[in-house]
Amino acid sequence: MNDIGFVMCSPWYFREREQVDLRSPLAHRPRLQMYDAPDFVDRMLADPADSVEFGADDVWTYPVPVTSPSGNGRARLATSRLVPTHLRKLYQPLHERFYVVVVEVLCDAPGLPRAGRHEDITVGFRMRRLHTCVTGKGQPSRRVASKLVAELAKDPALEKAANAPDVRDVWWADTAWRERFKKANEDDLAKIDWSTDVQRWLTSPGGGGRWATVCSPADAPTPGETEELVPMTRMPVRSRDKECADDAGPAGPASRSLWFGVVPTYSGDHWMAPRPGGRPDAIEPKLDPHAIYEIECVVTRVRPGCPPETWASAPTEPFRLADPMDPAGTKNRTVTITLPDFRRLAARAGEPQGPGGVRIVTPPGSQMKFSPFGGPPGSGKGVIGAGAAVCTFAIELLFIVAFFLFLMFLPIVVLAFQLWWMLALRFCIPPRVGFAAMEDFLATASLGSLSADARAEFNLAMGMDFRDVPIDGDHPDWAGALDDADLPDGAGKVFAGNHNLTHALVAGTDPTTAVPPAPLPRTDSPDDPLCPATRSR
Repeated sequence: MNDIGFVMCSPWYFREREQVDLRSPLAHRPRLQMYDAPDFVDRMLADPADSVEFGADDVWTYPVPVTSPSGNGRARLATSRLVPTHLRKLYQPLHERFYVVVVEVLCDAPGLPRAGRHEDITVGFRMRRLHTCVTGKGQPSRRVASKLVAELAKDPALEKAANAPDVRDVWWADTAWRERFKKANEDDLAKIDWSTDVQRWLTSPGGGGRWATVCSPADAPTPGETEELVPMTRMPVRSRDKECADDAGPAGPASRSLWFGVVPTYSGDHWMAPRPGGRPDAIEPKLDPHAIYEIECVVTRVRPGCPPETWASAPTEPFRLADPMDPAGTKNRTVTITLPDFRRLAARAGEPQGPGGVRIVTPPGSQMKFSPFGGPPGSGKGVIGAGAAVCTFAIELLFIVAFFLFLMFLPIVVLAFQLWWMLALRFCIPPRVGFAAMEDFLATASLGSLSADARAEFNLAMGMDFRDVPIDGDHPDWAGALDDADLPDGAGKVFAGNHNLTHALVAGTDPTTAVPPAPLPRTDSPDDPLCPATRSR
């Protein structure tokens, strides 16, 4: 039996679900599965076929500018839209998304028999990086990038996109589509040089690691370096098939050799990446949202007195990793923060100080000395003091000041840079919710003509209470500041007289219009063909 090798393929339930024959190339690659809760391992062990379906948000997208926003409500505030590609996108655990790679091991013999227990093997996976380098003149590169996005969006107008993503980021959309695109744009592509290397993560005995090109003599491992191999775990027979497995014996579901491993979508490791032109190496993260990755599974069999035998699978579909602040990921998880209660803090101030808090140490010669009572210090008004002090602040105090600065600078950032879409990224619930009446009023009037009560309601909806604050030319509120906002070319006002945009602003901040996410669709869990089809579940 030790003379028989192994091959790896998609798990049986993928082949059953997609009606793929073992002889098909589609059957000979590991598969990625997605879950939406931290208990994904327990759920997978109970039934590996039961996972969450990949949807529209699970492919990589590229933002392109929208010159004339249209639609109703929040859509009128959007100055960009997303163009989807065919490239898989994996999110972070903080986005409530978790991934495993699954593979089935078969014997490399006629008919590809199931591998059974085979206690003499271990299975792991290695993550490979596809690194593309693009060189060439800037104008052809930008033109090709714009056309790439236009092709993906099926919208010729997007060729005029001013900030199209570069060629490297969109090149891996689809092989067949890419060949057609190359023929249509061969003149520009002839002026661009690109190359794609497959890289592996090498770890050293002293710690740390680096990406190195596979099969490159110039990038060969140094003594002691080995490619990182993440261990995989064999899956037991799923719960609903245990009775069948006991009845069928060695020929039943227990004869399968199914393995899974948790896909790492983030890492705290960094490495020194070489840069061309003799420039110094740069510190870069091991995993980042710009590279493209794929996973290969590896079967290892140890032989006493001989080097171990290994068999590698075909790679999974390529994928990219979402960054932690990806808006399509952060929308999946709500974080609630309650501001400090001033009354409780005031009462606590009269009690003996405890040891808790944020302890801030100022090193010697590192203290910034200035007077904050006359506003921000002017040029040369601050000095560097001796420092070497230790202060402990209540964490509530730091949060109060930080939130005060946020409220102060949000209008400045929005108005100075005319980033109106930022106002649609927040919901505020005022004590008296009157969104419907305010929307009806704003459909025919401007912000400046709001009554005192409606103006107070509008400010509350925007997140600030101005009811006891003087409002005049020196102390404007949200309603007045937006009503006075000028267009960039000085051709008029942004909101004044633009009832549709003002209506969209209010509608976009109405918490009652928030759409709760629907339960994610789950993959089909087919009957095991090794069990009787008539067996009750």
